[in-house]
Amino acid sequence: MVQGPKAPAMPLSLVKAGETVTVERVKGVEDMRRHLQELGFVEGAEVHVVSNSGANIIVMIKGARFGIDAKVAVHIMTV
Repeated sequence: MVQGPKAPAMPLSLVKAGETVTVERVKGVEDMRRHLQELGFVEGAEVHVVSNSGANIIVMIKGARFGIDAKVAVHIMTV
């Protein structure tokens, strides 16, 4: 079966409240990438956006709820 074109990745900061997305990659400096990976933001992880105020984003990932600054969320690429 041939799949269509892959949807372009977008930063978690642009995902609307109520949507569930999948982490494609985490970019940025090594310390930030490692910290986000320790929180569960790894390739293939599902992330549900609970609230997105523009400045802060509340997400559910692997059964835990986190608040993330939008400046950090731009480094989490999702599909």
